[in-house]
Amino acid sequence: MKTHFSWMVRFYVSSSCLVTAVIAMLDPWSQHREVMAQDGLNGLVAFTLLGAVAVLGLLDVLVNDWLPERFSVRWTHRHRHIVFMGLALSQCAMAFVEVRADEVRPVVARYLLDAFVALLVACIGVYCHYWENQDAREVRK
Repeated sequence: MKTHFSWMVRFYVSSSCLVTAVIAMLDPWSQHREVMAQDGLNGLVAFTLLGAVAVLGLLDVLVNDWLPERFSVRWTHRHRHIVFMGLALSQCAMAFVEVRADEVRPVVARYLLDAFVALLVACIGVYCHYWENQDAREVRK
């Protein structure tokens, strides 16, 4: 099945967000942990949700791009932009926590870069899906 964006970019942004969440949970001296600690329980919930959404992105790549076509889940092609918008929103939330605390660490650049890439993946996916539907409508006429 034709995908809307390169699986490598979707894999990168999903795995990068998952690594961010795992580092925040496991490394007590990381900048990610400090961001999580600044927001208390909300930070823990935010990083947990970030990890869960990143796992969904990785599952999308695994099932729809790496496995044979017979394992592909068609409806995920139309709705994968929701996962990547969730990743972008989560990363922007992490950057917001840093800015709100008046402590802008270098890790904010990584959050914003991953958010930009996730947003780009989502927008291009929606755009390609729209034009595929337009082409299908033209064929029916």
